[in-house]
Amino acid sequence: MALLIPFVFLAYIVLYAFAFSIPPAASWLGVGHAQHVQEPLQDSFESWLVEEEKIALDKLLANVAPGGRNVQDAAPGSVIASPSREHPNYFYQWVRDAAITTGTLVDLYADDTSSPLASELSSLLDDYAELQDKIQHTSNPSGTFSDLSGLGEPKFEADGTPFVGSWGRPQRDGPALRAITLMAYLRAYNTSHPSLWDSDNADDWFQPFYEASMPPNSMIKADLEYVAQYWNQSGFDLWEEVQGLHFFTVMVQLRALREGSDLALAFGDHGAADWYAQQASHLTDFLHNFWDEAKGHLVETLHSSRTGLDCGLLLGSLHANPSSYVSHEAIYPPHSDEILLSLLYLVQDQRARFPINSSPSATSPDEDAEILQGTGLGRYPEDVYDGYGTDARGGNPWFLCTSSAAEILYRTATHLSSSSNSTLTITPRGLPFYEALLSSSSLVPEAGKTYGSSDALFHSVIERLRDAGDEFLDVVRVHAEAGGALSEQFDRVTGFERGARDLTWSYGALIQAVRARRAGA
Repeated sequence: MALLIPFVFLAYIVLYAFAFSIPPAASWLGVGHAQHVQEPLQDSFESWLVEEEKIALDKLLANVAPGGRNVQDAAPGSVIASPSREHPNYFYQWVRDAAITTGTLVDLYADDTSSPLASELSSLLDDYAELQDKIQHTSNPSGTFSDLSGLGEPKFEADGTPFVGSWGRPQRDGPALRAITLMAYLRAYNTSHPSLWDSDNADDWFQPFYEASMPPNSMIKADLEYVAQYWNQSGFDLWEEVQGLHFFTVMVQLRALREGSDLALAFGDHGAADWYAQQASHLTDFLHNFWDEAKGHLVETLHSSRTGLDCGLLLGSLHANPSSYVSHEAIYPPHSDEILLSLLYLVQDQRARFPINSSPSATSPDEDAEILQGTGLGRYPEDVYDGYGTDARGGNPWFLCTSSAAEILYRTATHLSSSSNSTLTITPRGLPFYEALLSSSSLVPEAGKTYGSSDALFHSVIERLRDAGDEFLDVVRVHAEAGGALSEQFDRVTGFERGARDLTWSYGALIQAVRARRAGA
């Protein structure tokens, strides 16, 4: 397979350790926090944030082959979920998790495509692309490449071979996320290599005008065709537990098809562009089914016995609505009433559900029930996975969910402060969120009223959004291991880390939240 640039192997872990002077991590099992101690956010938080971003990138790259210190026996291009090989075994590459993590690396690459870091990352991204091409063509328990059914396989061994054990399959978000990541890399690379569109190298990524009777012979094309054909068929959710139609999956499928239509036009493939746009239109209409008027929030899975509150709602908004490359009208973006309300009600549920979230200053359980403040967020209220198995008492907060809440709030603040008209209209639907956000303020939002840059409430909303985002990241700070390591979860009672250690997605979510915070500074 032709690559975009020649392979250049660089010892990137050594470079990061030198550049960032990252201290060695303390023992994961022996360090933690027993309770959420209320501390000022100022100097201690800011200094932690600077160091933790560096640590997170180092530890994320440690789980990426080649060169990652935790994946020396993995195939080049592998992105493992965690170096933990037992209790629990996460030493696999999930198509979804790897695409999301690699998407973070693409964002870092796109920041400055001429930097030494970008050169390093480009080599890793090329390896990722080459391995994904092989995985796409690998027959597996979900199917084969000939009819594209095999693209729904959720995870592979670290060496790139199929995982053949029992699992929740198919999972239909992986191809969409992989296409999104590869398209983002293609766009970023093309900014400094404009001739790419006319080169033979591009055919490995998106080759137009393939024979309909034959499977596509390019990576992005294959994933887009899979999404276009299978989006209305059920599959397992991102937590790999429930079969059905899911908000997160539909959101990323919509983004993939929208951007795929644009890419097809760039390559002159008008037939594919029209087909993807047509399916995207159907998906846009279908997404409205996920709003539950009676509950007052979105639901993650249609026709489910669960409440529908789910961290997947936040993740779906974030991964389907990028902060860059905005060529289509946003659907349920972070600043939408529906996402903000879903966040609010999830926060309220999780604050009451997990003892670790209790406010030491509260005199009654209901004292802070109606406010929005930093909270350790788990996946969903009915969760019983405790990081090692099932526990009837329930699950725990997750680092990636807590960081994602911060990113939602930061991106909302940035949207308001950078909007061309700089206004905020409080709708009857969105009023509960803004009431909770400003609960500690003397300013009271009014439904139906529009606030602008000359109004104190407008500026208070932006300030409070940023402060609340900091509160969620401060929860991450308090429960992170002393050396900066982030596992999958932290205990609902003690606050100690538990579950898979050094979860790659935990680091990626932290990095993205910090990037969103910086974008709005």
